Amino acid sequence: MAAFSDKNIKSLVITGVNYRRYEGGSDPGFGVQVTAAGVKTFFYQYTHDGRRRFLRLGTYPDTTLAEARQRARAARSQVDQGVDPQEDVKKRVREAKSRGSVQQLTDAFIEHMKANGRRSADEVKRCLEKDVLPHIGAMAARDVSPAHIREILYRLISRKAAVQANRVRSYLHTMFKYGIHHDNDPRSLGAEVLFGIAHNPVEAVPKNAAVENAHDRNLSWDEIRTIWNTEGIHLPYRLAIRLLLATGGQRSGEVTRAAWSEFDLDAGLWLLPAARVKNKRDHLIPLTSLAVDILNELRGIYPGSKWLFPGRHNPLALKPWNESTLPHAVQDYCTETGMVPWTPKDLRRTVKTRMGELGIDKLVRDRIQNHALNDVSAKHYDRYDYVAEKRAALEIWCRQLGQLTSSECMRPNLSDSPDRLYLRKVSS
Repeated sequence: MAAFSDKNIKSLVITGVNYRRYEGGSDPGFGVQVTAAGVKTFFYQYTHDGRRRFLRLGTYPDTTLAEARQRARAARSQVDQGVDPQEDVKKRVREAKSRGSVQQLTDAFIEHMKANGRRSADEVKRCLEKDVLPHIGAMAARDVSPAHIREILYRLISRKAAVQANRVRSYLHTMFKYGIHHDNDPRSLGAEVLFGIAHNPVEAVPKNAAVENAHDRNLSWDEIRTIWNTEGIHLPYRLAIRLLLATGGQRSGEVTRAAWSEFDLDAGLWLLPAARVKNKRDHLIPLTSLAVDILNELRGIYPGSKWLFPGRHNPLALKPWNESTLPHAVQDYCTETGMVPWTPKDLRRTVKTRMGELGIDKLVRDRIQNHALNDVSAKHYDRYDYVAEKRAALEIWCRQLGQLTSSECMRPNLSDSPDRLYLRKVSS
């Protein structure tokens, strides 16, 4: 056949069987295959190591005749140099596959976190989208160097967010570690994207230990009374704070993302399902009359809602509050009032500490807050629910809260009250 032209390629007929046509011009081995269905594909036939081989060059007309001819000539040049062009193509495909971007790594990492029940996945995603992806999101993950990490963290430090810089560093370190493990996991052999990360670029960038002080903020009795009664916090946020206190200092996300289906107000019980609990065990929390009153007030604010705290203050919202909603409200309150800064997480420590002052035994306090108990007996053998002990302690705690927040009393009397003496007797 003479040199190809668009006219004679278009004129190739469909015969119902596959056939090939070779060009008779200056590019030996260059040809077109026509399938039984009429698909026309350019190819280059060559011999390498004594074996005849065919290299696919593209489908006509998506690949033009000129493009196919150029590819055939480039392949012929490789053959003349002893290189198999198909191996070169495979190598380039492997390299392209191993150039997953930082954006793709982030997406895969967040999905991995969610699949493993990590409740911080949304917050990690928010931080990375804000402080990382605008700068290196389009880069191949394997090309990120310690210099890129330093530059990202420097931007945060420059805007006086040194603690946040440490958080972002931690997220990035874990994310790149995940990328390395992802590529080496046998289950990833068929993955569409690999990352080709040889070394974790965050390893060489030190954490700023100077800004990471031990967390010890806990609110005094006076401060508890202040935030309970303040008008400076929007009512739903104030009720969330009250419920955190009245339920014994549960984790803030467990309270603000709770569904009404978890509560039995008649029985005075809240069953936190294992899927929402850090240690992946159902957690049973007795509800005092104070806690039930708060819940009923919430029901009146958001009638018909599936959630205690529906997103965007909409009773029919499909999602509860984001985990950052209450922390931001508390931060704004502290800024506006000049109160020594605290976070909803600090209420957990506050309750633990103030309950101790009331004489409530540490074992009971640990059970109320569902702290991980690592002794063999607690982990493997003790299946008692401690509901009676938790209820007695929460009744004492909430009785004190009620007295503190409804009177002019600014601090409880921690002398040997009947409650304190009773608890000493029980714990002994």
